[in-house]
Amino acid sequence: MNMTDHTTTGTNRTQEAGGVKHTLNKAVDAAGGMVGQAGAATTDKAPDFVESAAISDMYEIQSSRIALDRTQNPAVREAAQKMIDDHTDSSAKLETAVQQSPKVETSNVPNELDKRREKMIEHLREAPADAFDRTYLKQQVMAHEEATKLMHTYRDDGDCQVLRSFATEVSPVIESHLDHMKRLETSMPR
Repeated sequence: MNMTDHTTTGTNRTQEAGGVKHTLNKAVDAAGGMVGQAGAATTDKAPDFVESAAISDMYEIQSSRIALDRTQNPAVREAAQKMIDDHTDSSAKLETAVQQSPKVETSNVPNELDKRREKMIEHLREAPADAFDRTYLKQQVMAHEEATKLMHTYRDDGDCQVLRSFATEVSPVIESHLDHMKRLETSMPR
């Protein structure tokens, strides 16, 4: 075996290991998405809702900043910028609602991601270049499904009228994001 054979074999092993890791990351993200949706379906207390909504917005903003840096696709770039703009707006509206709410304090608003979303961000950063857009869009669909469930549950059953109004206001925006991300995801080459 010559030196080229060793290099090629090493490169193939590295690519295979990266592919396996990416596949495992996708499975972890999918399982996390199911857990998140189950939690969102039962979030009717103001402190839990505020925490979940704030983390959702932070995740959307952080993941979309990564997308702006990594994607080469103009449609994905445009969607990522819209996520940053709309979720920054949503965060500001949530902050205002929290200030007006008798059920929560501004100290209830987290300023960092939870472990599950940190892992999703890590997986997004680690996604191979040729799978980045699909990874980003799949995560976006899962995150917006969870956020839609969160907003609908709180809008219908939440314990604070000010926050229920917030959930009612932002629900259509999140629903439109979900529809848009699903369309983008299905248009991506496999």
